[in-house]
Amino acid sequence: MGSLPLADVARHLTAPDGATLAYRLWRPGAPRRVLVLLHGVASNLTRWSEFVAATALRDTWDLLRPDLRGNGGSVWRGRMDLDVWCADLAALLDAEGYARAVVGGHCLGANIAVEFAVRHPARTAGLVLVEPMPREALVGYVKLLSATRP
Repeated sequence: MGSLPLADVARHLTAPDGATLAYRLWRPGAPRRVLVLLHGVASNLTRWSEFVAATALRDTWDLLRPDLRGNGGSVWRGRMDLDVWCADLAALLDAEGYARAVVGGHCLGANIAVEFAVRHPARTAGLVLVEPMPREALVGYVKLLSATRP
């Protein structure tokens, strides 16, 4: 794996409730189209490091990859659910000056991407979903356990 380019900058945003949101943004100049990359459960923004280092999308797209609240550099011990994660994503897009984004995600990140599109259709230019886990697809113990989660 090659090293990440200098234009891939670590950033932080303080959410309205005081949470610190850590993220990296590949943007070599003025804002362009943006692809948001959301990681899955028990992961962090490094899930996408190799992709960002190697993809030709860097030539024409900005790449935003947050540590979801409660993961990586976005340490948080309070409430975390789809409401919070979608609000955090909207706040990150606002802070960086993006009106719309293609939102991609893996596993939990894919579920957040879908929920963000439902809540913010005007801000969602498209979706890229890798192994989403819709509730309707859950079976067995995982289905029973999901009933206790938001």
